[in-house]
Amino acid sequence: MEPIELAGCVILDDYGRMLLIHRSHGALSHWELPGGKIEPNETSETAAARELSEGLDVAVQIVGDLGSGVFEQDDQEYHWHWFQAVLGGKEPVIMDTAEYDDLGYFELEDLPSLALSPNMLELYPKIDSGEVALDTSLF
Repeated sequence: MEPIELAGCVILDDYGRMLLIHRSHGALSHWELPGGKIEPNETSETAAARELSEGLDVAVQIVGDLGSGVFEQDDQEYHWHWFQAVLGGKEPVIMDTAEYDDLGYFELEDLPSLALSPNMLELYPKIDSGEVALDTSLF
């Protein structure tokens, strides 16, 4: 089975808190980064910006490439590419209420206490260890 290619964005608010969305669909109930599937002939950066536009009704400016990770869920491999982005002025709203039921900004040190998606379980330790460096000058 081919891996599914995904891209998404880390967005920090003025206080350095990270934006997460809560997926509550079927057996899945966890907090994750906003993002989604990369379409054929689409770059990961373009996909990340498009997914935030479609999913949260916001325009973003990609300001950094944070790398990538791999995780497996239900015998499916996923390749995730992370970017840091800033919002274009408008506050995010959940557009797909069948999949997501909440969004919020969270202190980085509070993330381990949340039910996190496999993607976030891959990314958070990299942020915590400094392997992935967020640009905190943006807030």
